[in-house]
Amino acid sequence: MKKEEEKERKEEQPPAPEPEKAPEPPAEDEVAALRKQLEDLKKDVDRIADERDGWKNKYYLAYADMANTRKEVEKENAEFKRYARQSVIEEFIPVLDSFDMALKNEPDDPVLRKYLEGFQMIHKKLLGALTQLDVRIIDPQPGDEFDPHLMEAFSAVDGDEDNKVHETFLKGYRLHDHLLRAAGVVITKKKVEEMKEEPKEEKKNPSEETKTEEKAIPEEAK
Repeated sequence: MKKEEEKERKEEQPPAPEPEKAPEPPAEDEVAALRKQLEDLKKDVDRIADERDGWKNKYYLAYADMANTRKEVEKENAEFKRYARQSVIEEFIPVLDSFDMALKNEPDDPVLRKYLEGFQMIHKKLLGALTQLDVRIIDPQPGDEFDPHLMEAFSAVDGDEDNKVHETFLKGYRLHDHLLRAAGVVITKKKVEEMKEEPKEEKKNPSEETKTEEKAIPEEAK
C-alpha cells in the first residue's frame, strides 16, 4: 500500500519547469531606434518643462499685476474717501471769513454784545465740527516765521527782522495733507539804512591855484 501511495504522489506532482533560455540580444537597428525614441522623449520632456516654466512665470506676473492693481484701487478709494468732503469744506471758508470779520470788533451796546456772544458760540461749534473732520486752521501770530508753504504774503512793512509775520488778515485751512487755502499775512522787511554821503571837495583849476600862489607872494620877493 505504501508503494502505491508514493507512486500516486509522484504522478500528482507537476513536471519540473524547463530552464529558460537566455534572451537573444537585440539587433543594432532596434538599439538605434530605441535610443532615438529615448532622445525624442527627453526633448519632449525638456520642451514640456520649458512650457511649464513659461506658464508659471506668466502666472506669477499676472498675479503680481493683479495684486498691484488691487493695491492701487484700494489706495485710490482710501484717498477718495479721505478727501471726498474737501469741496464741501471749501464752501465753508467764506462763511468762516465772515465770522472772523464780524467777531473782530466788540460793540459797546449791551444788546449787540449779547448777539455777539451767540455768534461766538455758533462759530466755536462750527470750528469744532471742522476739527472733527480733520480740518486744521492756520492762524499765524505776530512774530512767527513766515512759511511760504502755508502762508501767502500780500504786503510788507518795515521791521527789525526779515520774514516775520506782522499781521494775519486771512486764516488758512488744511485738510489732512491738502492745503485748502494759505493764510494771508503781512510780513516785515528789515529797513535798510541809507548811507550819508560826505560832501566832496571841489577841485580847483590849476590856473587859479597859480594865481592864488602868486597873490600870496609878497611884493618884496618879486
